[in-house]
Amino acid sequence: MTNFIFSFNVVAPLFVLMAIGYLVRQIRFVSDGFLSQLNRFVFKFLLPLMVFQEIRLSCKGNFSNVRLILTVLIGITAVILISAILVRLTVKRKGQRGSMIQGIYRSNFLIYGLPVATGIYGNEAIALITMLMSIVIPFYNATAVVILALHSESENSKPSILKLLKEIAVNPLFVGSILGVSGGMIHLEFPHFIELPLGQLAAVASPFALFVTGGEFRFRSLRNNIGKVIAATAARLIIVPAIVLFICIKLGFRDVELSVLVALFATPTAIASYIMAQNMGNDGELSGQIVVLTTLLSCVTVFFIVFFLRAWGYL
Repeated sequence: MTNFIFSFNVVAPLFVLMAIGYLVRQIRFVSDGFLSQLNRFVFKFLLPLMVFQEIRLSCKGNFSNVRLILTVLIGITAVILISAILVRLTVKRKGQRGSMIQGIYRSNFLIYGLPVATGIYGNEAIALITMLMSIVIPFYNATAVVILALHSESENSKPSILKLLKEIAVNPLFVGSILGVSGGMIHLEFPHFIELPLGQLAAVASPFALFVTGGEFRFRSLRNNIGKVIAATAARLIIVPAIVLFICIKLGFRDVELSVLVALFATPTAIASYIMAQNMGNDGELSGQIVVLTTLLSCVTVFFIVFFLRAWGYL
């Protein structure tokens, strides 16, 4: 029960923020135009700033745990490739394919995963999480740019390698990630009068992203997407963690390392996946619906994953 309460306390505030966004749009307190502008502001400024701050302040340049790094990168890549093949076989619409693939592989490691791992092992997990954060976040964003560009409905033909590289290089979240890693490696520090407002702006990125996700959520369109949303949610919260964590346990990962892998592979779909899909010509509605449902159900699935791994002596 303690694990369930912990998981619920992590996910409930995220869901409440989405609910507030949905309600204020329903009562017409905000317009669709306002939400659209806020969406672009979050994508191009607030989320990159948050990523920059989190990585810059946490990246210590210690990448000695090569085994864990390689396992994580290979695991994410395998999930991307397998989900891309299965989605291509089962989903007809191009833009929905990109949203589905991203919804399955891209976890909410930054906002949800960090408190999950630290809640299990406290400060022991922070060093591993912050090290992985500086690798996983740029990797997530680079792969998301490629996937969404290849499935963009605003593109008439497949983009060239050069165009894909350009898309990655100018993507706000990728830029924020790289600048954060660079700043962390050189121990970049700002004067207090700059650091304070940067921190304050970075702190509102996640609430605003959740607010926009809820505000642009449409129950009507959910009826048309229900099968795809359920499939992506089951893959993200049950199938991916079951397979990946089973393999990781067989490879000998235990305790703190395993808690970090749970935080990475068992958490709901990242909020940024909706913002990116919306801004890159994919099905933003579908992405938002996947974010909402995975976030809502994750307090139950994470509870059972943590409960059983502890009961079996792995955590």
